[in-house]
Amino acid sequence: MKLLATLLPTALRHAAIALACLALVPSVAHAQAAAAPERLVVLDWTATAMVRSLGIDPVGVGDADLYRIWVGQPPLSQSTWDVGLRDTPSLEAVASLKPELIIVSPLGAAARSALQRIAPTREVAVYSGTGDPLRHAETELQALAKVVGREAQAQAVVTRADTEFASLRQRLAGAAMPRLLVIQFLDKRFVRVYGPSSLFGGVLQRLGLGNAWHAPTNGWGFALVGVERLAAFTDAEIVVVDPLPSEVTLAPDTDSLWGNLPAVKQGRVKRLAATWPFGDLTAAQRFASLLVDAISGNRAADDGNARF
Repeated sequence: MKLLATLLPTALRHAAIALACLALVPSVAHAQAAAAPERLVVLDWTATAMVRSLGIDPVGVGDADLYRIWVGQPPLSQSTWDVGLRDTPSLEAVASLKPELIIVSPLGAAARSALQRIAPTREVAVYSGTGDPLRHAETELQALAKVVGREAQAQAVVTRADTEFASLRQRLAGAAMPRLLVIQFLDKRFVRVYGPSSLFGGVLQRLGLGNAWHAPTNGWGFALVGVERLAAFTDAEIVVVDPLPSEVTLAPDTDSLWGNLPAVKQGRVKRLAATWPFGDLTAAQRFASLLVDAISGNRAADDGNARF
């Protein structure tokens, strides 16, 4: 009995030390939960471009085939599955890919509760209706990079974009630049015109170029107007961003509203390859590069040919 009484405090002390050590060692389940997700399903195209810019191939993307037409860059892997519509994806398709993280935009909020039963779901929103979309894109990219363990890659994307903007602005230095109208056709009669608060407008500002459109725009930074509204801008050059509707031609056809615009008659129109106007830093950088090449007379950049 005396021996037991002597050993008991020592045994209790050893047990307490063991329990303290166990508290310092994370469990296997916790370690797995803390690991950066690698299998991503991304429903939003802007977030898809962000993920690709970080060097991640998502296993599934919403409207993947249309992404290849409207966004294009960064390209999707051929192994990436199309999981259906961006706002109402196929839950069966998403679940079959066993994602570790699902990324949506505010437009896909209705499906979020159902998606959260498949995997953790995160919202990425570049457009808040206020502020500079380029800055929002940078902030969202860095926040997303922390989640997926790609902070260094995100910083490289930001640095590369800043360097590219500075280089492109320098290429335009000293030249007399006209004001620009940046548009996308919806059909033969209506276009989106991008104002200063749009991604394209932010790029024009970074490059030191003038945006001819200062009328009101929506939360996405564009105004939906009839082609005839463009006739008032007699001294502006028009920049048309692909893709074009199948029925639209940019030729100076005198029988159409478009063909009778002063800029069209005088050959002051530039057509750029498809760039997502609601995109991330890579979209902004792509638009800036294509635009400066076109302004500089590099016809290789004026290679738009995508249609829908």
